[in-house]
Amino acid sequence: MGSPSALRKLNDRAALYALLELGPLSRHDLEQAIRVSRQAAAELLRRLEESGLARRAGNRPGAPGARGPQAQLWVVEETAAYAAGVDVSHSGIDVVIADLSGRQLGECTVTVDGNEDPGLLVRKALGKAARRAGIRRADVRQVVVGISGSVEPQSGMLSHAEHIAEWTGFNVQERLRETLKIPVEVENDVKLVLSDEAMRGRAVGSKDVLLFWMGQGIASAVIAGGKLQRGFHGSAGELGLVPVAPGGPLADELVSAKGVLALAHDYGITASNAVQVLEAARSRAGTGDDYDRFLSTFSDRISTVLAAPVAVIDPELIILAGDIGTAGGDELAEHVRSRLHDLLAHRPRVVPGTGYDNSVRHGALDESLRRLRKTVFEDARKHRSTANSRAHR
Repeated sequence: MGSPSALRKLNDRAALYALLELGPLSRHDLEQAIRVSRQAAAELLRRLEESGLARRAGNRPGAPGARGPQAQLWVVEETAAYAAGVDVSHSGIDVVIADLSGRQLGECTVTVDGNEDPGLLVRKALGKAARRAGIRRADVRQVVVGISGSVEPQSGMLSHAEHIAEWTGFNVQERLRETLKIPVEVENDVKLVLSDEAMRGRAVGSKDVLLFWMGQGIASAVIAGGKLQRGFHGSAGELGLVPVAPGGPLADELVSAKGVLALAHDYGITASNAVQVLEAARSRAGTGDDYDRFLSTFSDRISTVLAAPVAVIDPELIILAGDIGTAGGDELAEHVRSRLHDLLAHRPRVVPGTGYDNSVRHGALDESLRRLRKTVFEDARKHRSTANSRAHR
C-alpha cells in the first residue's frame, strides 16, 4: 500500500479532475464520483479549498417547497493557474490564454517582421494576451508552442522549417524557456491539428488515425494505439520531400497548393488559388467535365502518396486536412477512399478535416492545459505554498 501522503495526493488529484469534468459537485456527489467515504470527501474538500484549488459555488436548488438547507456545491478554482497556446507561422505569432477550467480569456496576434528575436516576439505576444485576459504574464504557468517544423528531441533544433529561417539554428525550446521563465513545450503544428481533431473533431474516439495536411506544403501526423507519434528525430509525418517513385516527383510537388494549380492548368482550369479549384471541383463531382476529371486525377495523386504510409500504419481513419483537404470535402474524401481500397487490402474510412479556425492554437492550448493540470493537481499542498509565496512578494 502507498504512504498516507501518497494516498492523499492520489485522492486530491482524483477529486480535482472530478470537479473539473463533472462539477459543480456536492460532498455526496464527490463521494460517489471517486468512491470515498463521507468523512474522506469532507476532508478532501476542506484541503482543496484551503489550497486554493477548489471553491464553494453556492447551493444546489431544492425542489419547490422543500425546506431545510440545500447541498453546498464546489468547483475547481479556475483562477488558480493559467495556460497559453501559441501558433507560430511564417506570418505571425498567435496566442490564446485560458484559465484552469479551459475558459479562454485573452488572445493576441503579432505580425512577424523578421528582425526581432523569436523569443522576444513570443514574450511580447504573450504579454499582450495576458493584459487582455486581465492577468499578468507571470500568472501563466505553462505554454505550448505549435510550429510548422519538426523539433529534434536531442538538440531542440528545428528542421523542415526553411520558410521560418529565423527559428532555425538554435535550441528552440530552451530559448523560449529562458526568455519566458516558465515551462514551454514546442510541438509540430500538424500534430497539434490532429490532437485538436482527436479532442473535438473527426478523430474523437478513434485510436489509429492518419491526418494528411495539404496546403502551401504537405505533412502528416499519426495517432497509433491512442498515442501521438513523433518519431526518433521528431520528424514523423514529414512526407513532403519523399519521392513517390524512384526518380519521380516529390510528394510536395504533386499535392501541395502549387501542385494543385499546376494540375488545374493541365485541365484548362484557371484559378487564383488551390482552394477555389477544389471547391469548384467538389461542386461538379460526377458531371464528367474538366473539373470532375481534375478531381479524379488529384485523388489518384493523394492515394499514391498515402499508399505506403497507410499500408505500414493500418489506420482506421484518414483525415484530409489543411485548406485543400477541407475544401475538397466529402467528394474528395470519397474519391481517395475508393482509390485506396483499390490499391490496398486495408479499408480505412476517409473524411475531410473539420476546418476549425485556429486549430493549431486550439491543439496547443489543449496540450498546455493538460500539462498544467497535471502539474497543479499533482500536489495541492505544493500549489498552496507556491501561491502563498507569490502573494507575499
